[in-house]
Amino acid sequence: MTITRVFADTNTLYPFYVCDLLLHCAEEDLFRVLWSEDLLAELVEVVPRSGRKSRQAVAGLCAAIREVFPDDEVPRRDYEHLIASMPGSDPDDWAHSAAALAGKADILLTRDTKGFPKAALGRRGLRVTTADQFMCEQFGAFPEDLVRVVRNQVADLTRSRLTADELLDRLSHPTGVPRFAARVRRRLK
Repeated sequence: MTITRVFADTNTLYPFYVCDLLLHCAEEDLFRVLWSEDLLAELVEVVPRSGRKSRQAVAGLCAAIREVFPDDEVPRRDYEHLIASMPGSDPDDWAHSAAALAGKADILLTRDTKGFPKAALGRRGLRVTTADQFMCEQFGAFPEDLVRVVRNQVADLTRSRLTADELLDRLSHPTGVPRFAARVRRRLK
């Protein structure tokens, strides 16, 4: 079985509970989460400005991604030549599209579906969708695996000590994965 390769835009990686969910799924080999240094650098710059996490906390997350998923890095040398030819109106997004293509991602996750033109990237073999849509599809295919992942995520949240319901509340935020969270919640009842 071929494992789906996913590249997540920066805006998909916060709230961090969504990022943590994606990384837990990758640890369970449900799919692979590709990353680039450009992506991590943008994460370290953008998230602290929002006041959600400190620069140090975000840098720690990025260090963990490098350590746990070293084989999923898409090196800049592999996509640098593609950046200028990427579709879309935001040059900041071009590096992510290029990295996704160079990394042979199947899917690019983003909340900014206008910044990543679906048709143009689709012609290059890259599907653009939201994290919520993707996770709903994954739940449809692997419901028990994803319930287990959410339970594992709760168990690993030792500092915040959230219950499954509390985690699902946070995942239900409009910028999170609300439809996915609702499906998991129904399954847990």
